[in-house]
Amino acid sequence: MKLLTKITLGAFALPAMQVAAQTTKPNIILIMTDQQSYNAISAHADMYGGSYFSTPNIDRLAKEGLSFTRTYCANPVSVPSRFALFTGMFGGQYGIRENQCAEADETEVRAMLAQNGMGAVFNRGGYETYYGGKVHLPFSAKEGKSKFAAPAGYGFETYFTDDERDGLGVAAGKLIEEKATQPQTAGSKPFLLVASFLNPHDICLESSTNLSSEVIGEKEGKKSLITQCVRQMRARAAAIDSVEFYREHAPALPFNFAKTDGFPDMKKSPYKDFPDWYWRKYRWTYGQLVALVDSHIGHILDALDRHPELKRNTIIVFTSDHGEMQGAHHTVTKNLPYDECQRVPFIFCGRGIAHGERDNSLVCNGTDLLPTICQLAGIPLPAKTDGLSLADRVLGRGKAPQRKALYTEGDGFLNVISGTNKYTLFDGKNSGEMYVDLKSDNGELKNIISGNEAKAQTLKSFIPLEKLKPLSAKVKKEKVEKNAKRTEKQTGKVQRKGH
Repeated sequence: MKLLTKITLGAFALPAMQVAAQTTKPNIILIMTDQQSYNAISAHADMYGGSYFSTPNIDRLAKEGLSFTRTYCANPVSVPSRFALFTGMFGGQYGIRENQCAEADETEVRAMLAQNGMGAVFNRGGYETYYGGKVHLPFSAKEGKSKFAAPAGYGFETYFTDDERDGLGVAAGKLIEEKATQPQTAGSKPFLLVASFLNPHDICLESSTNLSSEVIGEKEGKKSLITQCVRQMRARAAAIDSVEFYREHAPALPFNFAKTDGFPDMKKSPYKDFPDWYWRKYRWTYGQLVALVDSHIGHILDALDRHPELKRNTIIVFTSDHGEMQGAHHTVTKNLPYDECQRVPFIFCGRGIAHGERDNSLVCNGTDLLPTICQLAGIPLPAKTDGLSLADRVLGRGKAPQRKALYTEGDGFLNVISGTNKYTLFDGKNSGEMYVDLKSDNGELKNIISGNEAKAQTLKSFIPLEKLKPLSAKVKKEKVEKNAKRTEKQTGKVQRKGH
């Protein structure tokens, strides 16, 4: 991967100095994970039955800050979700609703990035901008279609490491050490630092390998690290006596394990028919991956704790691009219209933010993040975003903006959430609708579209269909062929019996 700037360890070998003074504008640190559900935080275990996670470092953020506990991602697929997080714009209007971005026009997207790219916005606001870890952003380089190049296309000046795991936490911690020990002058700038961690995304390899005893991955590069990680998790489970593992370690099946009654027929069934023991082992593995990335995040928080002056002038934001199904409805991974993969953590802590508060307002991390941190930083917003600023609520100056309805997207469906009602429109002619009452059915176990057509139509009116780029016939054909190949590959696997 071509780097904008590679910060070496030698760059951090500076004499220790006391920070002379806080900058007027706060430093902003954005910590991201990949595929971490809203309920995968142990500090919030009292809110969600059956919690099986241990996240002592993320808990520190929750206890020291404000958690938005009803946060939906813009799209439960990595690339379109990250696109929204770093621009404040939904991807559907730019042809970015799936990872391939086949319908996106580079000229159109880059014109928007020049105005809305997070790094560019903060550069104009007088900030130094740093990005480390996983990118997976469309048109991330200054030119070309790459999604894994250093994010110069989004205006970030320095890409300080391409490590997505523990090395990212270490490098970010050292960058914080450097900032804390630099002499502050009249020309010193505040900084925006993004630390984008890969895990618990490694669960995707476990879900694709599932009952097979083989864990197949590339021999070199980052794919080999994923393979090693999954093998380590399997070895860790195998080292525990089987009876003890399922009696004391493996989580129970989710309360909404059943398939949704009335779920619309789809071209490719999302359901997996694994034995119960495997579902429990799968959930245990996911919990272990969440704990792993939590340990990586600890390097950043420890570095801040070592430098209280810098910490007092810093705001930390923690979130994830989307969640993980965790076996709910007999499903795995993401890109389904269910809360397990649509809802994510969204925590603010630091300068001026109250400790240990929770807010259940309906928000979208993808579209609301950029307006919020711009206001917190005291810098101009882009002329247009699709989101709302939560800064007044974050700083205790008022309530969060109350939406009549929240629109979100998916690869193959569109959603509207209003109050306790959730409506889903699946793509394609006569491809189905779903309507769920989250108050009486928080597990989303029954589609009650029948008899609620008028209510569903009201929610449907919030979908900006006129703005969405339709999929071309070519792209539709490619998606069908890709799904067919995936299904053929999965059904042809050798299934391992027993456990």
